[in-house]
Amino acid sequence: MTSDVLQDLLDTPEAGTVDLSSITAGELEDLARTRSRDVEGADLFIALVGHPRQDITLACAVEIARHNADVTAMIEIAAWLGRGGFIVGPARSRIGRAFLDRAMDRSQDYGARSHALKAAMILGQSDRALLLRLQAELIELDVEDDADFLRHATRVTGAVLAQEPGDDLRNALERLLQVGEAEDEASMELGLDALRDGLDASEPEATIHAFERARAWFAKAQETGGNRDDARLYGRCLDTLVAFQSGRTPADLADRIEGIKASAFAYTAYLTSSDRTEETHSWLGLRNQERVHWSLLGHRLASLDLSLSKQAWLNAAAVIQEELLAVYAASRTLIRRSAEGGLEAVLRPRIVGALQRETHSLALLDQWILENASSGLLPTATDLRARVAEAREDAILHRPTPAAVGCSPTAALIELIPEDLRGSALGRVAAAMAYLTDATTATVVGDLFDTVIRDLRRNGDYRRDPDGRTLFDIVVWTTVLFVVMRSNVGVSSLGRTRYLFECDPAKTPLEAELHADYFEFLMGSSLASVCQAEARDIGGGRVDILFSFLRTRTVAEIKRTRQKLTNDGVVRRFGLQKASYDVTNVRYGILMVLDLREIGGGQPVVSERVSVHHLVPRWGTSEHAIVLFRVQGRRVTPSKV
Repeated sequence: MTSDVLQDLLDTPEAGTVDLSSITAGELEDLARTRSRDVEGADLFIALVGHPRQDITLACAVEIARHNADVTAMIEIAAWLGRGGFIVGPARSRIGRAFLDRAMDRSQDYGARSHALKAAMILGQSDRALLLRLQAELIELDVEDDADFLRHATRVTGAVLAQEPGDDLRNALERLLQVGEAEDEASMELGLDALRDGLDASEPEATIHAFERARAWFAKAQETGGNRDDARLYGRCLDTLVAFQSGRTPADLADRIEGIKASAFAYTAYLTSSDRTEETHSWLGLRNQERVHWSLLGHRLASLDLSLSKQAWLNAAAVIQEELLAVYAASRTLIRRSAEGGLEAVLRPRIVGALQRETHSLALLDQWILENASSGLLPTATDLRARVAEAREDAILHRPTPAAVGCSPTAALIELIPEDLRGSALGRVAAAMAYLTDATTATVVGDLFDTVIRDLRRNGDYRRDPDGRTLFDIVVWTTVLFVVMRSNVGVSSLGRTRYLFECDPAKTPLEAELHADYFEFLMGSSLASVCQAEARDIGGGRVDILFSFLRTRTVAEIKRTRQKLTNDGVVRRFGLQKASYDVTNVRYGILMVLDLREIGGGQPVVSERVSVHHLVPRWGTSEHAIVLFRVQGRRVTPSKV
C-alpha cells in the first residue's frame, strides 16, 4: 500500500534504499500532507531530500517547505541544515526558494517564517542565485511586518552582511532600529559590522575609530536589550583593547579580567546545549565561535598588560607563548582570521615599545627563540624580535617609528616634529617631553583624557580636520593639567589659588579670577603663541580665550555658577553662548566653569568634573561638541572638612 511507503521512509535508517516504484509524486504529496508536522515532519523532509528518486520526492519536499511544515518541523529542518544536512544541487535551489517564499508570507506563523528564513540563508550559502534573492528580500524588509519575525530577520541580515558587506544591508539594519523588538539586535549587528571594519583597517587611527563605533553600538544593544551577555562581552573586550593600545594599565585591570571571564562564562552557558550538535555549517552558528574568540582575546590582552608592567615573569615561557606571541599575531591566533589587519596595527606598537624599553623581557624572548626552534610560533617570535631591534636602532638615530609612537598617546607628539628636526636638540627635547609626560601621568588622569578624546570623535569637524584635531588635543590636555593642578595645589604653594578657598559668601570670586588664572597657565605652556585673551569679532561678540592655529580657531568660554547644577545642567545654562562663537569655524570648544555651590568644602573627583557634551542649538541643525571643565571653589583644606 502507498501508505506503507511513507512509513518506510520514516522508519528506515537509510531512507534512500526505500523502493518508491509503487507510488507517484502526487500520491506521495497527498500522503505527506498530514504527516508534515512536529519532529516527524522534519524526519520526513530529511528522508525525501536524501532519496535518489528526486523525480518523485522533490515536489513533496518543496510543499513541506512552502506550506505544510509547522513551527516545530521548521525548527528541526533548519537545525539539521545548520549541522551540515545536505541537499543535492538541483533540489537545493527549488527548496531554498520555497523556504524563502514561506519566510516572506505574512499569513504564516512568525516562528515558521523565522526558521524558514534561516533555512533559506543556509542553502543560499552555497547557491549564489538563492543568496541574491535572499539579499533582495532582506534589503526590502518592511518595518511594519511582524515584530517578532523582524527580530529574527535582523540576525539573519547581520549574518549575511558579515559575508557580503554592502551599504544596502547596512541601511536595512539601520531601518530596523525603528522596530522596538528588534532594536537591540540591530544595534548588535551594526556593532559587529563596525568591529569587522576595524579588523580590516590597516591604519591604527581607522581601527580605533571603528572599534569606538562598535563599542557605542554594543552599549546601545545592552541598553535597549536588557541583560545581553554578548553585548557586555564585546564591550568589555573592546574596553581592554583600547586601554592596552593606549599604553596605560587601568587601575581596575584585575576587575576587568574577572568581568571578561564572567561575561564569557555567561555567554558560553547560554550557548551550551547538552542534546544538540553545534550548528557549525550556518553563518549564524559561526558567529557564536567569533564571540568565544573575542573573549579569549580580551582575557589574553588584560593578562599581557599585567605581565608587561611587571619587572619579572615567573613563568616566562607561558607569558611568551600564551600572551605575548598570541596577542602579537591576534588576528590569526585568537580571532582565527586568515590575514593580519587592524588588530596588529593597534596592538603591535605597544608590544614592540614595551620590549624596546624592558631589556629583561627582551632577553627572555631571545632565550625562548633559542629553545623553541621547532615551534610553530617561531616565525611570529622572530618577527617581533626584528621589529624591536629596528625600533631600538631608530631610537638611537632619532627616527621615531610606528612602534615608538604606539607606546603611548603622548609619544605620538614626536610624529608632529618635522623630519629635518627629528635628529636635532629640539627633536630630542620634544621626544623627552613626550616620554616624561607618559611616565609621570597618573592612570586616572590618562584615562580621563582618553575618554574625552574618544567622546570627541563623534564630532564631524574633529574627525575631518587633522590640524584642528592636533590643536584641540593639546588644548584639552593642557586644560586637563590645569584642572588637575588646581585640584591639588594649596595656597601656601601657589598664592594665586586663594580665590578657590574663599568661603565667605560676601567675597565670592568673579569668573575673572578663573579667567586670569587659566590664561596665565596657558601663557606658560606650549600654547602661549596660539592663544589670545578677550578676542573680539568672533560670532559677533568677544570670547574669553581664542586658540588659533593654521586654519583652525576654537574658543574657551569661562563662567561661574552658584547653582547646584549637574554637568548637563551647566551645559544647558551656558552651552548656547559657547556654541554661538562656532558659526564660522570648527564646532567644538571648551566651557570652563568656576563652581561656587556650597558642598561642604570638598571637591568631587576630577573625572566627575570633566565631560563631553553634544549640543544642537535651537536655531540650527549642526551638532556642537563642548568639553566641560568644572573648577571647584569655596573649598577648605582636607584637615578642615
